[in-house]
Amino acid sequence: MANWDVCYNWMLDNEDEGRKYAAVPDCGGQAISGINSAVFPLQFAKIAAIPQAERGVEVENFYKAEFWNQWLEQIESDDVAKRVFDASVNMGGVPAVRCLQEACGGGLATDGSFGPATVTAVNAAPSGQLVEAFKQARTNVYRRIVAQYPDKGVYLNAWLARALK
Repeated sequence: MANWDVCYNWMLDNEDEGRKYAAVPDCGGQAISGINSAVFPLQFAKIAAIPQAERGVEVENFYKAEFWNQWLEQIESDDVAKRVFDASVNMGGVPAVRCLQEACGGGLATDGSFGPATVTAVNAAPSGQLVEAFKQARTNVYRRIVAQYPDKGVYLNAWLARALK
């Protein structure tokens, strides 16, 4: 079963590698360790009210409550689970699961709904191949976003680097 600590630390290395828990400028507002004030205003305010040196536990609690779920826990490969978790944080849960379902292939519905069929397909797939297919599916999403919204092009290189890690 997927290891929370491995997945969380992988994702947080992308959001706040130095574990500074500082408020920094972000799309539409500010962010603390990737927690955007425009998207999660109540959670951001709660964390921002805590002294910076003491925010780590609340940041972790936020990600566990908002993004971790029973389906991620059932993925047997940490290499797969950490990437799906990271993609969920960066692009949203539904697009991340669609990427995973696409990477699995084999007629699996790409509906973005995480459930037993997706977990079974993920755990049956060779981990290394699934990781590579997931990376490709994720980069395709980012490229489509930029094609549709050219102003988002400023993020493309960072998104691709994160996806291909």
